[in-house]
Amino acid sequence: MKLKTIIVDDEAMARRSLENFCKKHESIELSGICVNGKEALEELSKSEVDLILLDVEMPELTGIELLEKLVVFPQVIFTTANAEYAYDAFEYDVTDFLKKPITSSRFNKAIEKAIEQANRINQVSIYSAAREIYIKHDSKLVRVPYQSVLYFENVGDYISVKTLQGNYIIYGTLKSLDSKLHYPGFLKVHRSYIVNLEKIKDIQDSNIVIGDKVIPISRAHKPILLNSINLI
Repeated sequence: MKLKTIIVDDEAMARRSLENFCKKHESIELSGICVNGKEALEELSKSEVDLILLDVEMPELTGIELLEKLVVFPQVIFTTANAEYAYDAFEYDVTDFLKKPITSSRFNKAIEKAIEQANRINQVSIYSAAREIYIKHDSKLVRVPYQSVLYFENVGDYISVKTLQGNYIIYGTLKSLDSKLHYPGFLKVHRSYIVNLEKIKDIQDSNIVIGDKVIPISRAHKPILLNSINLI
């Protein structure tokens, strides 16, 4: 497997050294090089990564401060010349701690640890993805079992997630959401709706009724819907 990785370091020589190590390692996909914590924060807000090679001592926003700003962060390998940050590495449960200057053999050993951890994470993720989603809500992650979801509705740049417990709003598109759902009971029936087939009350011509909600079925999706249900 390949680890999508970014380098975050304010020292040019350190960045070049890490970049060379990454390019020589077949399991690393280098997706970004950031010169400070603020740049890294922006990069992480736009795309997901598997691993951060993170310097600790940086101006404006340190590596520790960067981690404090992330709700969920990927695997982290600290890269620093100061051994006193080993305690912080323990506190943040980072994958490894590399003291500068970093050797090729020590770098490769740290990456192997990251790969082992990624494999364990993937196994747990597959288990979770088959049963539930987690939604960011009020500065926390709310567990939403698939069985409690009624439907997803596209609302501009956002998605409304209607559940038995209530309603949640998340940023994104139905297309991106659809690729993250690992539950065969979800079906897109319209460009603006993904429904839970188990929650359908009845189907009326070109509409689905779920609870009190009447949801349109597009012409393109109706044959798919009819083939997905046990029609007798």
